[in-house]
Amino acid sequence: MKSEQDHLSVAQALYQLNFYLTCLGLTFTVKDIYREAYQSRRGEAYKDAWLDVLHEDPAVCASIDEPFTTHTIIETLLRTGHEHLVRVLIRRIRAEGIGFAHAYMAQSRRKP
Repeated sequence: MKSEQDHLSVAQALYQLNFYLTCLGLTFTVKDIYREAYQSRRGEAYKDAWLDVLHEDPAVCASIDEPFTTHTIIETLLRTGHEHLVRVLIRRIRAEGIGFAHAYMAQSRRKP
């Protein structure tokens, strides 16, 4: 069973990832990836509205001001059981023809 800290860590990682995808100007968002990864698996139990309100949680928003990398985002998602989401992300990045770069994001004041 996931702890409250795991839920916060996932929310922060997804918020950071969405910021990263937005900065790269990609055609997909975290919500798109999440939907592709879980909608058919969860069926009627699927819910993603919580992704729309991540920006309302100060602890989640504060994660943008902390140093993070693509590696730390993926590591958090894998540690918290979101391997399928990571696979969808990798597939989408490859489909866009984007090469992997280890980007270090630190102290950015910009909003996603």
